[in-house]
Amino acid sequence: NYYSTDAPENKELSQTIYRKLKANGKIATKTIEQFFDPVKNMFLPDRFIKGECPKCHAKDQYGDNCEVCGATYNPTELINAYSAVSGAAPVRKETEHYFFKLSECEAFLKEWTRSEAIKGKPTLQGEAANKMGEWFENGLNDWDISRDAPYFGFEIPDAPGKYFYVWLDAPIGYMASFKKLCEMKGLDFDEYWSKDSETELYHFIGKDILYFHALFWPATLEFSGHRKPTQIFAHGFLTVNGEKMSKSRGTFITARSYLEHIKNPEYLRYYYAAKLNSTMEDIDLNLEDFVARVNSDLVGKYINIASRTAGFINKRFAGKLNPSPDNAVIAELKGAAQMIADAYAAREYGR
Repeated sequence: NYYSTDAPENKELSQTIYRKLKANGKIATKTIEQFFDPVKNMFLPDRFIKGECPKCHAKDQYGDNCEVCGATYNPTELINAYSAVSGAAPVRKETEHYFFKLSECEAFLKEWTRSEAIKGKPTLQGEAANKMGEWFENGLNDWDISRDAPYFGFEIPDAPGKYFYVWLDAPIGYMASFKKLCEMKGLDFDEYWSKDSETELYHFIGKDILYFHALFWPATLEFSGHRKPTQIFAHGFLTVNGEKMSKSRGTFITARSYLEHIKNPEYLRYYYAAKLNSTMEDIDLNLEDFVARVNSDLVGKYINIASRTAGFINKRFAGKLNPSPDNAVIAELKGAAQMIADAYAAREYGR
């Protein structure tokens, strides 16, 4: 079901989950300092602030997490911060915010991130679990789940002018979309999302949002009485000719631009599939390699084999195939089915 996070189901679920977390003693309020735009006279949400990452010192990063190193931080930790609205240097003002007590969830998360899902398979990839371990070494801070108006999204119950931080309600959008599907198909939502559900749930995400999906999200689910993901699979970024996508550097390619030049999307799908694997490493779209692989693999092998086979069938067998299934070649192809299925299950698509 293709849906939106501003749906009524998401508002209902977000507020319900918040109330359950609060009832379980996992919500606290604290007076903190936030950046305030003196020109626009407004508190600045994370995405309205930019500056230098306090961890890796990458420039022009937003106020909640770094898109370069993946670190999360408080907006006030940004170096040389400026308002994305007015360009002014923000000042600090006190405000009351709502926090999810993530620090109290550390024991649960340490166990869950190193747990096994089904058939002995780990819940997280080894690289992802190791990354979680780095964050545990520094200790988990409580998670600020509120933002001051003006802010998009849903208002926190009984807290006028305070809104849920986008990364609280965004993952709940998975549940909301599925709940809408259940209503349309007559399915039991709780059968899939209750704490004791026996169904399987998988997330495929980018490695830049691993922190939110492997720490905040399972803790939110656990302490609001819902099931956790069976497994989470993180992928790397797509680079172009070895460089990060950038409009200014000419390495940013849109789907429309690709179709205008190449026409056939199947070539690109094949190229990505041939490189996809189970790790978090980046995939590079090397344009010279792309042309060479399409010509050698798709045209030189598959299409050439089909073309030559069709010629033989027409020339020597009157255009008819052997009706007998007892053929050594067919048996060999059928025998490869399990190997192919295993490779898919292991997410080794390029194999």
